[in-house]
Amino acid sequence: MPPFLLLSIIATFAVPALSQTLVPEGINDTFYLACSTCRLRVSGVSLTYGQHALPMNTKKPVSVNLLWWRYYDNILGKQTYMAEEPFWTSGVQLIDEIPDDEPLSLHINLVWTDSTGRDHRIYLVMAGLTKRHLETPPVITVTDETDTYAPLRLSATAQIFQGEDKWETFEAFDGVATLEKFDAKTGAVVGFFEFLAQRVGMEKKGLFMGGAFRK
Repeated sequence: MPPFLLLSIIATFAVPALSQTLVPEGINDTFYLACSTCRLRVSGVSLTYGQHALPMNTKKPVSVNLLWWRYYDNILGKQTYMAEEPFWTSGVQLIDEIPDDEPLSLHINLVWTDSTGRDHRIYLVMAGLTKRHLETPPVITVTDETDTYAPLRLSATAQIFQGEDKWETFEAFDGVATLEKFDAKTGAVVGFFEFLAQRVGMEKKGLFMGGAFRK
């Protein structure tokens, strides 16, 4: 789906004032992620082998994080993995063992704090990437509902907290995300995104605007 198509869909929604977080529009909602009193932070980043159709919670991984390091632990007598490069011995970052043209998925977990102080969860996966893409940003990914394994595909899920252990889950069906910077050695990621999503279990849409992440 070309990025300009999302912009035409955005134009059909009521755009909120910069100081607002949530604006009702019929049965639909608009979430302005960059409101003046909002905060969006990266809570987890994982690079996985293969192309994943859905974003992953990095705290409950289903695949090995290729940003991790492997080294031989002399005390344990076996190979050991850790999130950061060991400073006391030599190690190998798992991404270095992946061929340049193999498909990869970059999972980015976000916590969005709205203007009322409530925390919400947003999960992104930029799939169908290769090491070549990551080494030469920017990289643009878009949603594609017809082909789960299309290259440079974006998938996104948002969990909006409603209070008292109640959540609304939205799944994106149109959107765009741009990866502006990626550094596998330091774990730095910079980018921005917007998407239009369907609320699970209800005839309701959510427009998520102005998303920007930096770690």
